[in-house]
Amino acid sequence: MAQIRPERPYHDWLMDRVVDYLQTKDSRIFPFSAAFDEEQTTAFIRDLREGLSEITDSGSARKSAATGFTTSDLILRRIIQEWQAANGGWPEGSYPQDAVTALGSSSPGDSPPPGVYGKHAEGEP
Repeated sequence: MAQIRPERPYHDWLMDRVVDYLQTKDSRIFPFSAAFDEEQTTAFIRDLREGLSEITDSGSARKSAATGFTTSDLILRRIIQEWQAANGGWPEGSYPQDAVTALGSSSPGDSPPPGVYGKHAEGEP
């Protein structure tokens, strides 16, 4: 069944901003990223790439893209919201014990450094 009047599945401007950020790392695109250190920048870029791949792969993997707009930018918006809500710190989804997150799987390479993780686990600010 084709969609005659589909709701907007994703916003082109958001996709453009994400791609621009991935190419330039320009913090003017996502101002909250200005305070990121190198580890946070790397993790944010990984999360954006994963979110972007969800959008580009979702229709083609099911061979259903020709029937209508099957993709959504919801995951990408959630990733950006989680990083923005962290206000320059590590988002809650970066910690392995936080199961509900839009962020990718956590591994030693893309999690907060041990000092930050230890403070979070102990409940320190």
